Amino acid sequence: MTMHKHRYQFEPLGMRHFDILRGWLRDPEVQKWYGDESNLETIENHISDDRISMMLVRFDGRPLAYLQSYDIFGWENHHLNFLPMGSLGLDTFIGHQELLGKGHGENYLRCLIARLFKAGVPAIGIDPHPDNKRAIRAYEKLGFQGDKERTTEWGRVLLMSLYRPNQPSPVLPKP
Repeated sequence: MTMHKHRYQFEPLGMRHFDILRGWLRDPEVQKWYGDESNLETIENHISDDRISMMLVRFDGRPLAYLQSYDIFGWENHHLNFLPMGSLGLDTFIGHQELLGKGHGENYLRCLIARLFKAGVPAIGIDPHPDNKRAIRAYEKLGFQGDKERTTEWGRVLLMSLYRPNQPSPVLPKP
């Protein structure tokens, strides 16, 4: 399903969005991969953190997903720190389960990635749970590559990366 990028809006996250997030974080499918509403406290604690840009993604004006990009090098020994300086990490989830499997994740991420690469970001890392096959397939369609698993303070992850065109791609670290 191809959708026009203007149908996706990226709105800076604010406290006004917390009721939406709370509802999404009560959904068992979201909880399976992102945790429960106890994560709202973590999100609130980082809402003014310069290392993280948190957004609510809308599709045709309707809330669709939570998305954050973050400075990998803002945390000591982050598991994506094999990427070049200036690279960003992404975390995201779609809040409405009836909208899963329709290409939205791939499409809104494609919009964001184009913006980030245009702004000069050399590479983007993403770290889904290795069992989250739906997310991994979507990231692979976007060009993310990687097959190295790690256990981090956030649990098991699959290291995946996408480099701006004409950027050298280093070898992923050994487990």
